[in-house]
Amino acid sequence: MKEISNLCSFYSALSHPPLRAVGNNHDMTIYRSQGEAVYGSFPYQAPAEGLLQIGGPHSTETEWSNDFAIAWTKMGNKGPLVLFLHGVPTNRAQWEEVQGQVSRFCETISIDMLGMGESSKPRLYGRRHNSAPNDLWCWINDVDYIEQLMQHEYPGRKFIFIADDWGSGIASHYAAKYNDRLNALIQVDPITFDGYPVNEIQAIGRASEIPNTPEGDVQFAMLFAAFDQTLVQILKTMVYDPSKYNQYNLRYLTFPYVDVDYERNGCDDGITDIAKSTTMRLKLHNIRVLADRAAILSPALLLPHHPQHNPNGVRYQDISVPTLIMWGEYDNMMPAAQAQRFANVLGTDDVQITYIPRAGHFPATDNSNGVADTIINFIRRVMGRNALADIYIGNHGIWKGDERQMIEELRTLHNIMC
Repeated sequence: MKEISNLCSFYSALSHPPLRAVGNNHDMTIYRSQGEAVYGSFPYQAPAEGLLQIGGPHSTETEWSNDFAIAWTKMGNKGPLVLFLHGVPTNRAQWEEVQGQVSRFCETISIDMLGMGESSKPRLYGRRHNSAPNDLWCWINDVDYIEQLMQHEYPGRKFIFIADDWGSGIASHYAAKYNDRLNALIQVDPITFDGYPVNEIQAIGRASEIPNTPEGDVQFAMLFAAFDQTLVQILKTMVYDPSKYNQYNLRYLTFPYVDVDYERNGCDDGITDIAKSTTMRLKLHNIRVLADRAAILSPALLLPHHPQHNPNGVRYQDISVPTLIMWGEYDNMMPAAQAQRFANVLGTDDVQITYIPRAGHFPATDNSNGVADTIINFIRRVMGRNALADIYIGNHGIWKGDERQMIEELRTLHNIMC
């Protein structure tokens, strides 16, 4: 009798006459609210010191310290826990739109990796007593602060790790080391195997060889005089549709490296004239940190582990959680065909490969709806539909107009309380 009742209820939920014309735009307000974003940082005591700027964004004063901050944004308060990690040369703002959609169904946190975004930017990290480059900027070392942060903010909770581009190198090492801390792994256009470094970032890393002396700083400043243009061009090659980036939304990604007008005008440096091209400064300390991070990277760091030939490689066979590999079909930086390699090296047979249409190397920018839809559907599959904080019936496509009625009935059927 209960089965017959449920069948009738499912029929009712899906058979309302359209309230508006078929094909209306999707209405995300039918779902539970994503809530207000909360911003903060995690105090990380690093294993070594670096030079940190003090006294404002344009101060030349620095101090040695190993007390760093990892900046984060939290959204959502119910459902599976999800961590977002960005690529390069970006920050957590890259995930903001997708995070907003996913947070209606999951509890989410996005972070800026060390040295980028609003997190601490230690120059000469680990080199206070050693002038030669060391391995502290290798992806495997970022695993430490991520584990500490997640245990501090969400003690003992498992989570789904979503990472893009550069962040995916960190995610691979994390998943191999802390597989039992994850419910699932999602990699978006990941740097992996021997597909890295790419020329755009390799050229920045090469500049780390310029001496860290007053004379070297002058040379560095001259070589990077047009870095604002270089950075914008790099970002525009990472999307299928370059018009996705403009002078307004690019500010969120370039602010660690380049002045913007309102920041310049608000500087308490005795200069009151309106910012113009010749006065808007580059933040050379932050650019040098980016160069230091990029300099250490090599394909060996992301090739599979081998006890003799590649002892610091990734132990992909230790990753046994369900994994989604998502790739922009028009990625012209790291070809989407690389996606198939994951299915043959991971320690799980549950590897889903999805190509995001109309997207380049940054699918979350090109096609945020498609990326969010793929993420939510994958989480529903591996965690169960009742694990989500709300019923999910899509974020794009043809909407009949009865979705508000439909979702209320489905919530009742699945005992989901929003």
